Amino acid sequence: MSYIFVTQPSELRDLVWRLRDVPTIAYDTEFISEGQYSSLLCLVQVAAGGIHAIIDPLAIGDLSPFWNLVCSGEKEIIVHACRCEMEFCHRAIGILPKQLFDVQLAAAFTEAEYPIGFRSLLDRTLHIDLPKEESRTSWNKRPLTARQIEYAIGDVLYLEQIAEVLKSQLINADRLNWYESEVLELQSRLVHDFTNARWRHVSKASSLNSRELAILREVWFWRDQVAKKRNSPPSRFLRDDLLIELARRKTSDPKRIAAVRGFQRMDLAKCIPEISDAIDYALKLPLEDLPPVSDRLSYPQYAVITQFLYAAIGSLCRKERIALQLVAGPNDIREFIADELGTISQNIKPRLKSGWRAEFVGNMLHNLLSGKTTIRINPHNAEEPLIFTPQQ
Repeated sequence: MSYIFVTQPSELRDLVWRLRDVPTIAYDTEFISEGQYSSLLCLVQVAAGGIHAIIDPLAIGDLSPFWNLVCSGEKEIIVHACRCEMEFCHRAIGILPKQLFDVQLAAAFTEAEYPIGFRSLLDRTLHIDLPKEESRTSWNKRPLTARQIEYAIGDVLYLEQIAEVLKSQLINADRLNWYESEVLELQSRLVHDFTNARWRHVSKASSLNSRELAILREVWFWRDQVAKKRNSPPSRFLRDDLLIELARRKTSDPKRIAAVRGFQRMDLAKCIPEISDAIDYALKLPLEDLPPVSDRLSYPQYAVITQFLYAAIGSLCRKERIALQLVAGPNDIREFIADELGTISQNIKPRLKSGWRAEFVGNMLHNLLSGKTTIRINPHNAEEPLIFTPQQ
């Protein structure tokens, strides 16, 4: 198989020119995330209109001509598990492709597995088995070997064919509109993630009160600045669980900070004065400047009912061949229950009560909770053990 190896800005411009009239572009990336503040983009593989290309960002630097083409809105962009591909694009030019087809997301509407790896999806849709031995390769090393290049090209070579198979399956299952609404939600969520600080996503942050959240926020931002200067993963320098511990202790006393287990490490101990200043700033904030507590703590968690409904949804998903992980998680179900029982905050809109999720499971859950539908065990089918029966 022939391909273009793009290593010069002029070659990139030539490739973009050749792709100007193709309706569809499939692309993938290879990168290094270990030990980095931000993932290092090492390769971009492209398949479009019979053209196969490998773009070398380490040699070229600025890939904005390619990203502008991808985001022109004139072409359908096909990817697998799009988050990383979208992040590199957004980091470069600040926008995302308008016509996006993510084969991993599409497959979740026709299979009971999500997320599914590319090679597993390729085998399932086209019955093609590709080698996996280069999945942990050092993509920043040059020159690339023939085996590395073959592996990289394999990630895009069949994307368009996979997309065609999945589109046909979505249409036959009458779920294409479900997919399209979900991909719009995904794009919106990615833009939010790429443009907003994620300090609230620290594990157990939702259990903190307003003052503790302020401490978490200030120390998180301080850690982020230090990690960026060092080009190091923030959590490697100062673990998330230590951020939570500092927030809960609510003290800027350097001696009490130093007493926290984990701060005995030399490089971290040297930073205690700066951490103390960040905490002190948060402790002195007036009440009106404190971050609000999450509304999702304002209602009971309904553990037993959640487990019951989660099992019901799982059974339905297996029967209808749609991935449970895509449809709902425990938090989605808890919010649905709280809304049904009138204990939810007005600021929370349950995902299972809008869009395709309401159509697929929302009505069923409502009928189960209200007694309009009952469940009995089917002893003859271990894969689909629950039978839902509407009450007259």
